[in-house]
Amino acid sequence: MRRIVAAVCIVTLVAVMPTGSVPAQDFGQLLEAVDKIETTLKAMVDEESKTRAKEVAELRELVQQNPAAAGPGEQARFTQLVLEVKALRGDVDRLSTVQTNVGVTESDLLTLINDIEYLKSEMNLLRTTSGENKKLLASIDNEGFYVPPQDDPKIESLTEKLAALNASLEEVINRESGTAASNPSVKHGKISLSAFVHEQYVSGPDETSTFVSKRARLTVKGDINEYAQMKIQGEFAGSPKLLDGQLTISPHEQWSLSMGQYKPPFGTDFLISATSAPFVNGSRAKGLGTNRDIGATFSYRNKFSPDYSLKLTAGLFNGSGINTSDVNNTKNFVARAEVTLGGMFTIAPNAYLGKTNEVDALKENIRDFGSSVTWKRQREIVEAEYIQSKHGETKRNGWYLWGGHTFSVGSSFLKELQVLARYEQYDPDLDIDDDQTDRITLGTTLFIDKKYTKIQLNYQINGEQGTSVDDNEFLMNLQVAF
Repeated sequence: MRRIVAAVCIVTLVAVMPTGSVPAQDFGQLLEAVDKIETTLKAMVDEESKTRAKEVAELRELVQQNPAAAGPGEQARFTQLVLEVKALRGDVDRLSTVQTNVGVTESDLLTLINDIEYLKSEMNLLRTTSGENKKLLASIDNEGFYVPPQDDPKIESLTEKLAALNASLEEVINRESGTAASNPSVKHGKISLSAFVHEQYVSGPDETSTFVSKRARLTVKGDINEYAQMKIQGEFAGSPKLLDGQLTISPHEQWSLSMGQYKPPFGTDFLISATSAPFVNGSRAKGLGTNRDIGATFSYRNKFSPDYSLKLTAGLFNGSGINTSDVNNTKNFVARAEVTLGGMFTIAPNAYLGKTNEVDALKENIRDFGSSVTWKRQREIVEAEYIQSKHGETKRNGWYLWGGHTFSVGSSFLKELQVLARYEQYDPDLDIDDDQTDRITLGTTLFIDKKYTKIQLNYQINGEQGTSVDDNEFLMNLQVAF
């Protein structure tokens, strides 16, 4: 228990120091500083630690041997423990007044974690024993109803103090060393997992219908430190494949460099995440730009105020697409700007210039340009986007306009309901007549928890400029994400 006392002293000392005052030096300097405290004070702290350990053992033995008699005595024991903890904390506070510059190594932090976990296990045993004894101390009121005893506030006080010590330890770890206390297998940094599943039902013309497992994705994100981040996303619906494998370095809060396989910054509808897409199907203009590719981007972002911000991104990509090797020495250039004005308008122009992924004798020029305007205010949103694409001699374009309004339902099951509509046009070849198509999509989204769990209902009215066909569709998408 002496090591535990020293550990608590160290945690409290480091936690009360100002941020940035604990440089990464030898942990032994801290131990030397603690050893300089007067011998009498150190002996008193050691004695308090030994007394508490003895009381915990005696209390557990008493409860196990004679549960029926342990109830009243248990409260007295806990009262004594509370006083001893207060005395110990007072000594720790006096120790924390020592001013010294120290550092904490990863090995020392892991030792502190183990000590805190030991204290937590001891408290859990006491709480379990107390719960068993409470059943024996229950009473019957005048009307013959069972009256359970109240929780001992002294036990809760001890638990809260232990939680406070644990929180102090986590704060020191996060601020000074970056060690992930929640997962000892992670040597440094923090890892988070997210996933979502899209299950769809599609009813098309001629009374055809089908259920589709559209998406099943798992994402792993790692914040290695304040400057580096990684992301891996896989798709498990159909043939498993890697979607994203991205590394980001941020030497400054306004600048970042990313490399790997991910979405090039082109197209507002293309860049929106699948979990936030307003409609079951993306717009047809979305297919005019690029797709996931392998490359690098450099970004600058500045939030001048809550209502005005700017983000600029530019990069180079292979132009070969997802999980595909480049077959030539040409790299494709992409650039995008996002300007937010008045907290309501976002204007986003972008460009994509390069070559098709062919050998040098066959590759063709790519010239894609587009821009979007989004207006969002409280529960309303309106968005429009136009994209013009030229691959070789083939010119294509497409655009859409959609809007939606969200209603608060207030039900315990259904929190919000959104109604929305979209109109879009797409021309696969501007040099050919009567090949343009349009589409009207009417939709309703039922938000079970406002974001992660939702049901999307869409009806698509498809129109053709040439020969009209019966190809209207009803689509339902169920999303569950964490």
